[in-house]
Amino acid sequence: MVQWQGTNFTVDGREPTNADEYYRIGLHCWNSGQHRGAEVFFLETAASKGHSAAIELLGHIDYVQGQYASAVPRLRRSTGSPRATYYLASLYHHGCPQAGIVESLDEAGRWYRVSAELGEPEAMLALGELYLERLLPLTRSPAEHALEQFLAATARNHPYAQYRAAEIYRTLYQDNERAAVLYQSCVDNPLTGRHALGSMMMLQSQAHLREISALRAARLQQQRRETVNPAQRRGDFY
Repeated sequence: MVQWQGTNFTVDGREPTNADEYYRIGLHCWNSGQHRGAEVFFLETAASKGHSAAIELLGHIDYVQGQYASAVPRLRRSTGSPRATYYLASLYHHGCPQAGIVESLDEAGRWYRVSAELGEPEAMLALGELYLERLLPLTRSPAEHALEQFLAATARNHPYAQYRAAEIYRTLYQDNERAAVLYQSCVDNPLTGRHALGSMMMLQSQAHLREISALRAARLQQQRRETVNPAQRRGDFY
């Protein structure tokens, strides 16, 4: 067993003997919230043996705790990680003097693209917003670039991506039918309620769905009027 501050840690009842076993203990401590501080001890032991997942998780822990100076070297060593590359992009996006990083949208865009290619939906959303604001080089319209990114994140069931893609279709393309499908996906998505903007997205999506439904019903009524009372006959009655 390995003792940390009076607590014994084992793997299947025995002392951990390799980097992966130290990583597993550290991961458990981090996920469970028990024995705070122990996760760093075990993860650093695994990282010292070159365990890539331990290095990546240590970078994550430093980042979410605001310890950017120690996070950055670990994030840079985790370039195959969607999460690590997204964090690096965010630091370049906003600048981080604590880590010696000067704000650079060019670098932010580069790291966001790497993260998006690795499958990180938050990076796709960030890219989409930067394209909409014309802050990155464009080869098509800003809306086309943004929608491409939002739809890619939608394919990963990201609720805010569903909402933003619906907004693009409704406001910039005037395509209410595609917008309605995405608004409904956002409403039905179990992850919407857990998102920081979940209440806003739910209320707005439901309101737009009602509006689109009313417009659809009005259009169908007008089509019926045109069918049962064609224009060439109207002079007969009024």
